[in-house]
Amino acid sequence: MKYFVVLLLFAASSVLPALASTVFVEAETFRSDAGWQVVSGPETRSASGTAALSGSQGAPDGTATATVSIKDAGHYRVWVRYTSHPTRRAPFHVTALSGGRELADGLFDAAFEGKGARNQETWKYFEADLPEGEVTLRLSKHERKNSDSGTRLVDCLLLTMDDKLVPNHLNYGAQTYVRVRLGDCGTRPVYLHIFADHYHAPWYQHYSLGRSGAVAGTAPPKADLLKSGEETAWCNLTPLIFQDSGAMLRITARHSYAEQADRLRATFDFATAPEEKAIVATVPADYSPSGFSVFLPPNLLTAENRALLKTSQEIAAETGKLADAHAWPVFGRKPERFPFFVTASLDDSMFALDAALMAREHKTLDYFDFTSPGHRRIGGAWLMENGSYCQPDVAKMQTRMREAAAAFQKGGGKVEDIVYSELTDEPTGQPLDRIVSDPAYRDHFRAWLRSRGETPESLLVKDWDSVKIVAEAQRDAFPALYYFSQRFRTQALGDFMAVQHQLVEQAYGGKFPVLANFSDGAVYNANFFMQGVDYFDLLDSPQQNAIWGEDWSNGASTYQCASFNVDLMRAAARDRGQIIGHHLIASAGRKAWDIQLKAASELARGVKMMNSFSYGPSWATHEGGPYWRSSVWYAKPEMWTASASITREVGAVEDLLCTAMPAPAKVALLYSSSSDVWTIDQNLAYGFDRMHTWLALTHSQVPVDIVSERQTADGQLDHYTVCYLSGPNLTRASAAKLHAWVEHGGTLWVTAGAASRDEYNRPLHVLDDLLPATRGDVSELQKQLGSGRTLRLLTPKDEVRWKDGVASVLSVKQALTPLPGASVVAKFQDDSPAIVQRGRVYCAGFLPALDYIKRALDARFVLEEKAKVDAKSVPPETAALLDRSANPWEFPAAIRDLLLTPVRNAGITGPIECDTPLVDAVLMTDKQGLLIPLANYTNQPIAKLSLRVRTPKPIARVESAIRGPLEFHTARDGSVEMVLPLDSNDFLKLYYR
Repeated sequence: MKYFVVLLLFAASSVLPALASTVFVEAETFRSDAGWQVVSGPETRSASGTAALSGSQGAPDGTATATVSIKDAGHYRVWVRYTSHPTRRAPFHVTALSGGRELADGLFDAAFEGKGARNQETWKYFEADLPEGEVTLRLSKHERKNSDSGTRLVDCLLLTMDDKLVPNHLNYGAQTYVRVRLGDCGTRPVYLHIFADHYHAPWYQHYSLGRSGAVAGTAPPKADLLKSGEETAWCNLTPLIFQDSGAMLRITARHSYAEQADRLRATFDFATAPEEKAIVATVPADYSPSGFSVFLPPNLLTAENRALLKTSQEIAAETGKLADAHAWPVFGRKPERFPFFVTASLDDSMFALDAALMAREHKTLDYFDFTSPGHRRIGGAWLMENGSYCQPDVAKMQTRMREAAAAFQKGGGKVEDIVYSELTDEPTGQPLDRIVSDPAYRDHFRAWLRSRGETPESLLVKDWDSVKIVAEAQRDAFPALYYFSQRFRTQALGDFMAVQHQLVEQAYGGKFPVLANFSDGAVYNANFFMQGVDYFDLLDSPQQNAIWGEDWSNGASTYQCASFNVDLMRAAARDRGQIIGHHLIASAGRKAWDIQLKAASELARGVKMMNSFSYGPSWATHEGGPYWRSSVWYAKPEMWTASASITREVGAVEDLLCTAMPAPAKVALLYSSSSDVWTIDQNLAYGFDRMHTWLALTHSQVPVDIVSERQTADGQLDHYTVCYLSGPNLTRASAAKLHAWVEHGGTLWVTAGAASRDEYNRPLHVLDDLLPATRGDVSELQKQLGSGRTLRLLTPKDEVRWKDGVASVLSVKQALTPLPGASVVAKFQDDSPAIVQRGRVYCAGFLPALDYIKRALDARFVLEEKAKVDAKSVPPETAALLDRSANPWEFPAAIRDLLLTPVRNAGITGPIECDTPLVDAVLMTDKQGLLIPLANYTNQPIAKLSLRVRTPKPIARVESAIRGPLEFHTARDGSVEMVLPLDSNDFLKLYYR
């Protein structure tokens, strides 16, 4: 809804009255033709009233007009508020006319005029001499050209004769006021400090309320402090309130900004105007300590909005009442040894909050059985000079860490209680386009290459002066330097972290895991170099002792891909034994079923520290948005049982889980980082084929270990029987060892174009004599540049048929000419070979796993669209599947069986046989016995799940984390057989005799 200064009675009129010599006009009230339209949504959340007029599309010559009434003739500034994108220009004109005569014109957005990528709204003006009476304002597109979608958004206009006026759109909408009347707050004078959180950029604001009113800042003048029994003037809070989200106001009574008062007794009157009759809500406060929060909606004009005005105490009491009555899980127990944390915003050094409020919230949180407060987490000091990882600000790091360590020890902290130090959240390798001009990067780059034994000759340049960091634009001219430049992004990041690692351990006087939380970009694009963090390079260092990830999996084809990310970390940590931690994302629309699956699958792959993100409370954090629409799981009682179940399951199995790791596999997935280097921003299909090959194997309970190029070059493939390889590039050293491994009996599966080029993108023929076919050129028929969820948009370009099934050719195709002794396993539509086998080597001329995931995504999408059009047309059992999980579940068995061909022909039988595909079942080994985490990706409960487990020792008893002791049968071969029901997940413990 829009609000106008003295315009409410005239909203239907195209002639807008003036307020003295100032006129405010909402752009969306303009009359427009096909070239301009009103838009409202995320892109306009910072607009006045959350709507704007868009002129990016439609008729290029389209215009929009409004007529305003000018009361006083004179010289005006015509201010315009609009968005200006950092790189995408969308220039437009605003013209003032009277009687058809052009008075003045302004050109806007010819250059970037915003404040940044996240703060694109700006005010600019042109000057005009305006007559008394009606004046027409006209919007038109510069040079009659359209612009990119999301640009050319005009919010509002302000005409004023005041050349000192700094425009603020908030002054012309609905207003919110407060008056505070103090009770007995002690003998010392106080003021009310407000820390406003807006839920999005610009995030925060300080405001202070005193006797004379409100001031923007951390404190009012000393003369304005209040004594007990006094009251503030009416204070306008409108500048603190965003029109899309309102504001969270953290309020404390203070003697000074550095000293919070012990107690607050007061009455807060909220009003729509600075007068008694406009009061719409009165909030009493009696808090010790003096901190609490008030949540203000965008305005207080309607009863619906006024109902949203609540305090932190009210929200905590309402939520606590629900928690007290909730049916909590009774199985398992709270973890004592396994670190299972939760992101709960209950400890704030800036604000001491009311003790009764804190007691209620801790009681609510205790129902979930997370790790006790005695386990401590500390931070780092991510400080550098000139924004460069190669220039760490060691002096400031030392100071920051010593101060933090002193405060930690003063508060009773002990170094032996530190579980880990998180240096920062979601770092990336710094972009090549930025670091190419950084002298420190250049010098460190050269030193790093020398330490590796590289020479100008090996780098394909004439001398060391020619060695430089190379961005994508020069990758073909300097292929070796480009390859190492991409890798150095991770190296520089790791070196920067290593400096902090040493300093934080010195400051706290002990050793503990030191890490950063890495976003799951390796899942989003199936490529390390979208974010410039190659886990294998990062962890190939004695200076890294831990790694942390998160399972947002935004845009992923399935949340199960988050477990692939953990498997990547486990592979990278294999040589040096780094510990793995992980954020379990349980908010932002995640479903209860899915968070239980993610937790079980990630723990199954070696996660030894976990944190549930983000609990809230909804009144204590901007994470998730305003409390009335918050996505933190504190505000979602339907998520509570799932979160409590996971912690209690972990507690039930922590005797094994703390030390158990996945049993060694016989199947390897060779991860080619050099393919990632050369396919980023080119075609991501190869990486997605690799990731979804892993998915198909996992759906069949086939254990898979990921092996890097360096690990392959070091001979680690010798432990495996079968190897899968996707991606056009492979290092020459890795290719040589792969060749030898096949010659010594290994079974190899390669897809279209795999290992046809080396790390410098030169032709590679090392494997040619092993392959069962001569391979033609790779045809990239459609590039894949989006996330995994967009694989559904790939168009079939051909069809592959084999005895038991059919698959579509997506993105990439390669012609194969069988060599003598080879057999054709599958054919394209024209009967030419699509998969050729000779002995233990299989060569595919397409990327089979792409269609494995695409068909599942398509099946879900069809049902989702059907439900949108007519929910009743979808059977209840199908609707339940859609509602239960965000994952697809109808995966093509024929393609999965095709991908399993090398495993079956090699005679590999996994340690777990399961009668149901899509159940993730991983065998973890410990000296006491075996642990089997189970995650049910079929999206529906299984009444009877049959398992057969091959065990290295006789089993004495079997226990379920959820169901307790289980009956089992020991077969003649020593394997253990059992049948159990499975809902979302479970953990099975098999203890040795």
